[in-house]
Amino acid sequence: MKNINFKNSYYIFIILASVILFGGLWKYYPIYGSYLFQDWTYIYDYRICLNYPDKADDSIRGLCPVILEYNFVYPDIWIKLGEIGNRTLFKYLILIFVIFYLSCCLNILKKYALFTKFFFILSPVSILLVQRGNNDLIIFCLIYLFYITLENYKNIYYSLLPYILGIILKIYPIVLIPIFYFKKIKINNSKLFVIILALITLISLYLSNFWEAQENYNRAGITLAFNSAVLFKIWNYLDIVEIPHQIISIIILILLFLISIHNKFYLPYVEKKYETSFLIGSAIIVSNFFLNEGFVYKLVFLVFIIPLVFEYQNKIHKRVFIYFIGILFLSLWAEFITFLIEIIFDTNVSKLKTTGLNLSNYIYAFGIVFKNIIYWLLNINLIFISTNLIFRKN
Repeated sequence: MKNINFKNSYYIFIILASVILFGGLWKYYPIYGSYLFQDWTYIYDYRICLNYPDKADDSIRGLCPVILEYNFVYPDIWIKLGEIGNRTLFKYLILIFVIFYLSCCLNILKKYALFTKFFFILSPVSILLVQRGNNDLIIFCLIYLFYITLENYKNIYYSLLPYILGIILKIYPIVLIPIFYFKKIKINNSKLFVIILALITLISLYLSNFWEAQENYNRAGITLAFNSAVLFKIWNYLDIVEIPHQIISIIILILLFLISIHNKFYLPYVEKKYETSFLIGSAIIVSNFFLNEGFVYKLVFLVFIIPLVFEYQNKIHKRVFIYFIGILFLSLWAEFITFLIEIIFDTNVSKLKTTGLNLSNYIYAFGIVFKNIIYWLLNINLIFISTNLIFRKN
């Protein structure tokens, strides 16, 4: 299994992805979606309904009032991108980025067992991202380009292009700024670079219409949610006590960061590229968990985490390694817990809100809590390891 080369594994996963997407196997995953690439076609449909309702397809025209009921949930630049071709052409354009996404993942996991590749690429979070055709596919590809240009080119300025594009398109790659500090790349005029970095970051934020996009952001509830607010929302749903989850999440993040700075522990030294990859994945995951109310497909950035953990395999205690791997893979597959409970006990979030606590809802609530405890453990570990990586030399 380990001897299957990159080219062969690439073809294997292209075929698997095609079967899952176009053979309808995604319906057996916790997707809760009605049709293929619905997040991606939303961009085209919103533009058509907003500007050219008479030109909308018959299947869409009647849905325009529903589509336009809420403001556009992405930065405005995506509406301009929705002008590419007709609806069918635009819908399948995302396949280019699906293929690139699979290539990026396989390249990152190239030296690891085929089982690891299967476990990641066929995980619910990965299939959800691909099936929805969410534009995070494009952001993922840009962050991967940011990583390889930062690693493979001596001129740091190459890495600024995917960094800028990422901020303009989706804002959250701005959390990658500390990576420039971690790399400590020698450049002729470091002060000039800092000024340029600050300017392009501010300009990118302006172009992304940051504040409006934040206001219109599509926030997850409990189903398919990956954010620190979920546990607090359950309390709110059950009318136990009203908790201001956004403020508490930020306070907890700050406290965890401060505690992690003052709690140093030994981390083995490995190649710098694995540490850089880990910090990129950690920055994206932790910031989205505590500062956004997003969806579980953000966990695809765990692929940047996995290489460092495997590099530690023979350098840390076996139980610690198993613990890390367990947390990673449970995070990737945890969404199946509540999905199976919904099927077996005929319950869901709506019933949890309306029918109160019966046996089925108790089990369902326990599944949600367990799943989110896994997410909390993941993020706490990422924070402590990341701060130790960044500050250990100082």
